[in-house]
Amino acid sequence: MTPDSNDAPLANALQQASGGQYSGSAIVSPWLANLQFDWKDVTQGTRKRQIATEEMLFLEGQVADTVYVVEKGRIRLTAYSPDGKDRHLMIVGTNGILGDCGLVSTKHYVLSAVAATDSVVSTVQTSTFLRALDGNPRLLRQHLEMSSTRLRIMMQHLAMQGPNSGQRRVCHYLLGLMNSYGRANPQGILIYITFTQQEMGNICGLSRVSVSQIFTNLERERIIARGGRLVLILSPEKLTHLSNA
Repeated sequence: MTPDSNDAPLANALQQASGGQYSGSAIVSPWLANLQFDWKDVTQGTRKRQIATEEMLFLEGQVADTVYVVEKGRIRLTAYSPDGKDRHLMIVGTNGILGDCGLVSTKHYVLSAVAATDSVVSTVQTSTFLRALDGNPRLLRQHLEMSSTRLRIMMQHLAMQGPNSGQRRVCHYLLGLMNSYGRANPQGILIYITFTQQEMGNICGLSRVSVSQIFTNLERERIIARGGRLVLILSPEKLTHLSNA
């Protein structure tokens, strides 16, 4: 993603980055961006659908007659609790796949999908998608990898339930972003994808204002630095300590 113009100080840090992917944590990020999957074998010639920010792509419980591949933008996956509250689970970007969970067992969507930004998706008939997996080992491996990553994210959400402070949750998901999208540079570890405080709040079950206050505290303690939507982790050790506290 291209840094915003007001991200100049951290954009300079990005230019200084070694290029090597940081890997210092087992935590995986619920932001699934820069995915290297290729679904052209099933999307070629299919209809493209444009969806506006906050538009519903599909709803939990609907018949799963279509699988979607994200061509542009970000789609938010959510689940609803029995009392009707929605839990934001992950944000799927370009080359991610949606609507495939539970196809074999339920024939219905087990999650809801809402556009986090203006997006474009390719629509693939469920029957076409399943036949392609049966006959194409490469696609099957991709699907298994995507499914494995989503399962890890769900297990992390489960581990974060209970009496965890808002700061601990934010630090946990910052570590996931650092692990998945961090590049080492002389100042620390730069998270090279952008995200909003609202997205972080949705994932953590916090308000945007609460996330802003936590970020301000982390800046004051010299654990992170910010420039626009870019975040530089100045002290991975302190961030890990707060995540485990």
